[in-house]
Amino acid sequence: MGLFYAFGIELNTVTLAALIVTLGMIVDNSIVIIDSYLEMLGEGMSRWHASIESTTHFIKSIFSATLAISITFFPFLFTLTGMLNEFVLSFPWAISIVLGTSLLVATLLVPFMQFWFIRKPMAVKKTEGKKPFNFLELLQKQYDWLFDKCFAHPKITVTVGVVSIVVGAVMLTGLPQRILPVADRNQFAVEIYLPTGTDVDITAQVADSMEHILRQDPRVVSVASFKGCASPRFQTSYAPQIPGTNYAQFIVNTTGVEATEALLDEYTPKYTDYFPGARVRFKQLCYSDAAYPIEVRLSGEDLEVLKHDAQAVLEELKQIPELILVQTDFNEPLPAVAVNLKEDEATRLGVTNLGLESTLAMRYGDGLAIANVWEGDYRIPVVLKSTKADRAFSADVEDELIPVAGGLENVPLRQVADVEPAWEEGQIVRRNGIYTVSVQAELERGMNAMQMTVRVQEVMKDMQLSDGVTLSYGGEQEKTDEDMPQLMSGLMLASVIIFFILLAHFRKISIALLIFGSLTLCLFGTAFGILIQGVDFSITSILGVVSLMGIIVRNGIIMIDYAEELRAAEHLSASDAIYHSARRRMRPIFLTSAAASMSVIPMILGRSSLLMPMGTVICYGTLITMVFLLTVLPCMYLLIFRGTSERREKWDALEKQ
Repeated sequence: MGLFYAFGIELNTVTLAALIVTLGMIVDNSIVIIDSYLEMLGEGMSRWHASIESTTHFIKSIFSATLAISITFFPFLFTLTGMLNEFVLSFPWAISIVLGTSLLVATLLVPFMQFWFIRKPMAVKKTEGKKPFNFLELLQKQYDWLFDKCFAHPKITVTVGVVSIVVGAVMLTGLPQRILPVADRNQFAVEIYLPTGTDVDITAQVADSMEHILRQDPRVVSVASFKGCASPRFQTSYAPQIPGTNYAQFIVNTTGVEATEALLDEYTPKYTDYFPGARVRFKQLCYSDAAYPIEVRLSGEDLEVLKHDAQAVLEELKQIPELILVQTDFNEPLPAVAVNLKEDEATRLGVTNLGLESTLAMRYGDGLAIANVWEGDYRIPVVLKSTKADRAFSADVEDELIPVAGGLENVPLRQVADVEPAWEEGQIVRRNGIYTVSVQAELERGMNAMQMTVRVQEVMKDMQLSDGVTLSYGGEQEKTDEDMPQLMSGLMLASVIIFFILLAHFRKISIALLIFGSLTLCLFGTAFGILIQGVDFSITSILGVVSLMGIIVRNGIIMIDYAEELRAAEHLSASDAIYHSARRRMRPIFLTSAAASMSVIPMILGRSSLLMPMGTVICYGTLITMVFLLTVLPCMYLLIFRGTSERREKWDALEKQ
């Protein structure tokens, strides 16, 4: 924490997650060194030499493992943009500081502490001729039995590992995805929409009724209301709405996160269509900035054709019971007047289309700016427009005086033009200059946006759109399509970095590829944990996968390093070396994996939509992958390097010449 303060890293949700993730990892390096120290003491080595030897023997391994865990998060700082980049900005630095400090403690402080406090090997006490219960010894015995079975049939064991990879990959593709989860806050928003052009007093009446209902609930602490306008931006991903007389918004503060969930579950189905002519949207705050989770976009050059197809899509989506508040972004039609110039009369009086449009636009539009009034730092424009600009009937427009003869005289508009009542679109939307109608929908509580998008896409496959109309998807689908390539790019770069760390450590491509390939063993544990806990696969899940990859690399280095040492120093065959290495390194691998998995249990128990996916991946992935690593990896090593001892000795002799 002192280093966090020194480097200006604040304690927030992300850095707190990094601290929880590394809570079990910070003792891993010390576990490995102390375990080796106890082994050397048992072999009769002095405390002084055992303390030095246990540290120097593993310093290269634990440095590479620590580097693999910490540095692999930094590629995300380069591949992610926007809000995702801001989200993970402090995570790699927090991980690196904690693990770097752990490495320094393990290599500089632990040797002195173990020398001072551990003066003799651990003795086994006997009670009435029987050994007391020891969990680690029982675990070692059970593992030895399992490993002997697996080692006797290496091809079957490796086949089981490959099958688990395939099954895990298939399970991952079927998991519910939500890149940016909902925010666990004691707040939620309420948006009230009435037909376009509704008087603000009517909007206020509906808003006051809804506010009164909310304030009567004891779970509601306070309600901030905005009528005819939107709230300021109080969360990065929640953008304010465009003000309008038909719009009102509440920010509701509750007694806690659980109260927020309960209120939304209760109020959403009850009050969404409670008020006639009004749409009430209860919105849980989310880290995603998609306006609506489901959005079907139709684009084309012919506006009437687009409106026809959009109506057909609208009716189809309304048939899906899990979708609510289905609408288009063109809003309701507005009453208007059509002004058609009389050619003969207008020509005689010198009235042109351009002049008439300019006059009417000035009087009934935004007006003519004539001055500015300043109130402190706020500029208030003063404009000149008709007294009936905000509310006028067609008869008022007909009686509007139009200047003629260079402004010397004025005549009523009805004298030079036909004024007829008409209906126009409340809003026309263009994307990249092309007419686009978006059919938007909200989801029932508890539904996954990506799964519902797949269902909507299946419905759209059976629809025949008009010629010239193109179909695309917005909402969560669009955000996922934008964010997922960035996340996958970061994950690929992290994998490349891990490979080069392994290559630099072992200086053998074959061993680097072996441990690198074993990273895929985490797929089954990752998918199984997410499936069991019922969480979504999110950005924090991917960060958990990267952490899991680092843990696998560390355990792989611990095991393979010892096997390579036995082959070089004791001249054992590949089979004997990996057999003894797996049995000997089971205990430190189990202890470090157990510490890493148990440390994230608070994430799971907290049931945070942001942190729980990461904790789930690390906890389940570490424990399940540990079993595969202790059984499948030695068998893979045996199949790849069996019979290579003689060739290796020849190469070593050749290098010495």
